[in-house]
Amino acid sequence: MHCVTCDTPNADDARFCTGCGAALGATAGVATAPLGPLAPAAPPQPPVGAPAATATPPASPALHQTINVNVQATPSPVVVMAPTVAGPGCLVRTLYFLFIGLWLGAIWTSVAWALLISVIGLPLGLLMLNRLPQVMTLKPIRTQMRVINQGGVVTIGQTQIEQRSFWLRALYFVLVGWWLSGLWLLTAWSLIGVTFGLGLPLAFWMFDQTPAIVSLARQ
Repeated sequence: MHCVTCDTPNADDARFCTGCGAALGATAGVATAPLGPLAPAAPPQPPVGAPAATATPPASPALHQTINVNVQATPSPVVVMAPTVAGPGCLVRTLYFLFIGLWLGAIWTSVAWALLISVIGLPLGLLMLNRLPQVMTLKPIRTQMRVINQGGVVTIGQTQIEQRSFWLRALYFVLVGWWLSGLWLLTAWSLIGVTFGLGLPLAFWMFDQTPAIVSLARQ
């Protein structure tokens, strides 16, 4: 038997060529193909009549987000009533004026004018003239109602009357107030003496208006 590959003579019962080692006889006719990559195994088929399985997509993880919200409750307003001081009645003021205010007011006015003339004591003399109604007639200082809301606390109280500009009052006093107030007070005192007390109510009112005549003070 000759080898079909290298034409080497071999025995009749030989299976492989002695020259090249190739297969002889029936084995030589079988084509040997190179082994390729194995095909992937097919997925198992469900039995006939069984319902087809539905592919379920993987569940995505739930997203959780925490939001912190600070809510500040508005406090309820607390109302605080500021104490106020009421002045004396008309009868008390009249008796005080007759027995004390007349002579005390005369001394007070003299000292105030002495301070005004000295120039050095001008601020104190001006203050004394503005306080003449309280010294002579116990006139209470007028106040105005004011409502203040701070941090939920409402305060209702009374404050002094808002005054005009300081420079306006100072200019008025220098040009008019110092001499007009002198004539005003002299007229009030003369009214009491000339009328033998009959002009007392008018003089009482003139003393109350002295701060406005001196420095345009609001009362």
